[in-house]
Amino acid sequence: MIAPELITESLKNLLRHKLRSFLTALGIIFGIASVVLMVSVGEGGRRTILEQISELGIRNIIVNAKKPPEESDGMQQQQGWQLRYGLTFKDQKQIETTVPMVEQVLPVHDVKRSIWFKSRKIEAKVRGVTPEYFDALRLKPIMGRALAARDGLERKRVAVIRSRLLREAKYVGDPLELDLKVGREWFQVVGVLPDFEFQSPNKAVLGIDDRALEVYVPFQTVCDRFGLSNNSFRAGSFENERVELSQMVCRVVSEEKVLEAARCIHAVLGKFHDKRDYEVSVPLEQLASLQTTQETFNTMILITATISLVVGGIGILNIMLASITERTREIGIRRALGASRGDIVLQFLVETVVIATIGGLLGVGLGVGGAPIVSKFTGWQTALTPWAIVLSLGVSMLTGIVFGLYPARRAAFMDPIEALRHE
Repeated sequence: MIAPELITESLKNLLRHKLRSFLTALGIIFGIASVVLMVSVGEGGRRTILEQISELGIRNIIVNAKKPPEESDGMQQQQGWQLRYGLTFKDQKQIETTVPMVEQVLPVHDVKRSIWFKSRKIEAKVRGVTPEYFDALRLKPIMGRALAARDGLERKRVAVIRSRLLREAKYVGDPLELDLKVGREWFQVVGVLPDFEFQSPNKAVLGIDDRALEVYVPFQTVCDRFGLSNNSFRAGSFENERVELSQMVCRVVSEEKVLEAARCIHAVLGKFHDKRDYEVSVPLEQLASLQTTQETFNTMILITATISLVVGGIGILNIMLASITERTREIGIRRALGASRGDIVLQFLVETVVIATIGGLLGVGLGVGGAPIVSKFTGWQTALTPWAIVLSLGVSMLTGIVFGLYPARRAAFMDPIEALRHE
């Protein structure tokens, strides 16, 4: 066990040259601070995306309708200017009956209608869903209620909206007393959902690029009131599209069966969709991809930390070698008074560990204090973990031992007589 007097003596030696000691510790300070910051940014990003992916449900498989490449004018004329693509009720039935791993297939139908708040027009997605959709995607209203089975059976004109929609409309008042105009139909708002921002390159694939501006209405009401066709004007021409189902959310019996179920769904849909007018997204695969990316990021953190700490360790090595040269006569006196080589090694090792530990503590403080600043100016979420702080301090102490061992041994193996003669 190291005697407290030895630590006190080491601190006194370091304080004799305050500026030099600080500059020596600077490499360790910035190295540890960068590690803490990078780990906090990486952990914050991992938690954010993990939460957002979990919002989609790990046991869910999301199938989105996708518009195929533009067809020729001749084909469009044969179809009466109506473009048919995407998912159908037949697809829903096929998956329910032929894929045993899927316990439930939830239909979703989107309509293109403008949302009116008095004279203010807002472009939003009107999404017809069943009540089970809210449970499958973990959508919990912060005000009011979600859609109920009775709403669909009675074809009620009720809606659940996102809170951001109210901000976009600059609406003040009780949202549950709001009547929302969707196209030419009026819907009563019965629930408000919290905001949802999915910041990920895969968000378009998941079909949730504009979930923040979605209006959820009963599936049966959408089909009865708006039908299954959407009319639009584009580039001076009229276009009529018929998409029976814009999306299907397939609930799998267990997480272990998700990938197998996804392969079966691909096989079933592939038989009926030659144009590949659909895409299958599996949140579980997105999670696996995230974990792979996180492992790569962790490796980069390790490499960066190693380089930073090696630079800091080299600074400690240089300063300690210079210190030994200055204190050669002191070393000779200690040896003459009976100090062993082990005592000399321990003395200088304690000094390097003390300076590295102080640098590590300052680095951790800089990293912890810098994390909120990084979040404020970049918008990135950061998360500080105890294991990262403990590991950083441990690595800084290890750096002091590794890079202090050579100078300590060099001091210990000096010839005492030559050391006493040194001026």
